[in-house]
Amino acid sequence: MKGTQIMRKSPDKGESATRVVPKNPFEGWPLDKSYAAKATPKRGSGWDIRILAYDADAEDQARLVGMTDCATLNQLEEKAWDFVRTLTGDQDVYVVSAPDIGDDELMTRVIQAWAAMRDAKNAEAEAARRTREVVKELRDRGLSVTDIAFLTHVSRGRVSQLLI
Repeated sequence: MKGTQIMRKSPDKGESATRVVPKNPFEGWPLDKSYAAKATPKRGSGWDIRILAYDADAEDQARLVGMTDCATLNQLEEKAWDFVRTLTGDQDVYVVSAPDIGDDELMTRVIQAWAAMRDAKNAEAEAARRTREVVKELRDRGLSVTDIAFLTHVSRGRVSQLLI
């Protein structure tokens, strides 16, 4: 089996599971319409973007089809899509864009930080949902806004908002 094994936690059960990440990021996509955009830092500032296409003659290779650039990484995806659509004249293409900062270990930590931020946002949303739920239940039991605020560690004003 080709690919890299990674460990991940199952989001619904909290259990660890092993899955294989395919070497080919285009797995399941029509390969004749699949492109990868790899951005590398330019000297000074900005990013060079190499547009690569899957090469059917060399399964583990990609073929360089063109180059463009962008000033900042937030432009990477748009520039890559524009380049590929202009090159092919086809609006129905698949493009994977990624920066290459030259340090895989650091990029792994960046991705882990993204995941931690996503998890924190999800936890915050869940905490807010639970707070809304218990505020209403406490009020239904006859507790005052002041007492609910004390129990839930939110302001009296916020309790009042949640009760609307």
